Amino acid sequence: MKGNFYGTFFRFVQFIIRKMSPTYHVQIPNQISGPVAYISHHQNTFGPFVIMLWFPKSLHAWILHVFLNQTACYKQYAKYTFTKRIGMNKHLAKICALPLSYLITKLLHSGKGIPVYRGSRQIMQTFNQSVAALQKGEDIAIFPDIDYSDTSSRTNAMYEGFLYLEKYYYKITGQHVCFVPLYASKSKKVIIADPPIYFRDGEDFNKERKIVYQKIHDQLNLLAKNCGDLNE
Repeated sequence: MKGNFYGTFFRFVQFIIRKMSPTYHVQIPNQISGPVAYISHHQNTFGPFVIMLWFPKSLHAWILHVFLNQTACYKQYAKYTFTKRIGMNKHLAKICALPLSYLITKLLHSGKGIPVYRGSRQIMQTFNQSVAALQKGEDIAIFPDIDYSDTSSRTNAMYEGFLYLEKYYYKITGQHVCFVPLYASKSKKVIIADPPIYFRDGEDFNKERKIVYQKIHDQLNLLAKNCGDLNE
């Protein structure tokens, strides 16, 4: 098991918040070993928050790039999050966004987050950093929900682009990425994983990508159902 690669600031904040938060127990199948790409449900920041707080190993979380740049983070909070989503007065939003943008970017850099550049050629940086982390035996966490603000326990539509990680990792290492569905249950106070899902040898990538996507999607909802978080 790799050591804790989080920075001092992240570990300090993690320690403080753990003292004030309910404990979440982690259940990981024995057949899971690193390096792993954990795929989880966002649930309007609940998933990333709980998993990064309580998961026993360090994780490189995929994070929208604006939250790793102080100026862009400030604009995101001031012009969208606090105003359009929360309905805050724009002047108050600017006052709140400024110190928070410094805090968040410092925290996420200390947490060794990997920036995600959607709709940009810079997305190659995301894949390159992810492959490098996996090659070192370090795990990553991806929260690919399209509607990340959805608070429900059900996983709905996800971005499929994260599965191209398989293509780049396989090209360099000759091995398949170990994708593992990971679910955080509010009701059970547990973080639970399913057995690994792999691309199969010799199969067409585009066809296999659809199959792996569906398996991950179905397993996330099955985990939620088994935890009693879904009625269906």
